[in-house]
Amino acid sequence: MVSLFPHEGLTGVVMDRHLSVKAAAEHLGYSEQYLRRLLRAGRLEGVKIGQVWLIKLAALEQHLQQGQTAQDRRFGPQRTMAESREGKAETSRA
Repeated sequence: MVSLFPHEGLTGVVMDRHLSVKAAAEHLGYSEQYLRRLLRAGRLEGVKIGQVWLIKLAALEQHLQQGQTAQDRRFGPQRTMAESREGKAETSRA
């Protein structure tokens, strides 16, 4: 499977299999609250350690794929990974 969410070099990646909610929200444009709601409802697979949720990367990739094929455009994140990277590159140049 081709990865929609390249995680090399991202902060918040744990053992190449999980991503913190904060890191996922920053990189994808979802709110942390929305991601936690998906996790609690079982619509996104992850693990909870204490009060911290970790999202399975494979589950996040599957969620993003569903968003790309959904007819309802409200499904996906506010920005794509490419847009996120461009914004960070512009900020670091300034």
